[in-house]
Amino acid sequence: MNMRLSGLLAAAAIGLLLVPPAAAQGPKGKPDRKNNARVVFVPAKSAPPVPGGMKVTCLKGPNVLQSSSTCPVVKYLGITTWAYSFINNQNAMALVSYDAQNKVVRNVTRQGLRYVWNMISSPRTKTVEIFGQSNQRVEVPWAELGPAP
Repeated sequence: MNMRLSGLLAAAAIGLLLVPPAAAQGPKGKPDRKNNARVVFVPAKSAPPVPGGMKVTCLKGPNVLQSSSTCPVVKYLGITTWAYSFINNQNAMALVSYDAQNKVVRNVTRQGLRYVWNMISSPRTKTVEIFGQSNQRVEVPWAELGPAP
């Protein structure tokens, strides 16, 4: 009996590992009723006006220098946050947050990564983990992605 249970648990764990991180974010387009930040993938060409010195660069994977047709964005409390790269290719990312009228309400820079390919939101830690080229990552508190104080 214990062997059967441990085998089932191992199979379940392997199944969880095989689910792409973005798939764990829940149904696309469904609003979060608990005011959680959620990650959705949108067409890369649908970006709002990009601030000067920045560009939309979303990759297909951490070690693939091929642009993706979609980009992960964070939706939180009516604000949408895009992760932009800098035109000068510095090792940093600008997290630019927009209101419903596509007006910039916040612009936060994070060092150590560029060229976003994935994001994961965690209700437990209330952070969004952002993954860039070579799987470099940063965690950003939800509070920095919502409406400005």
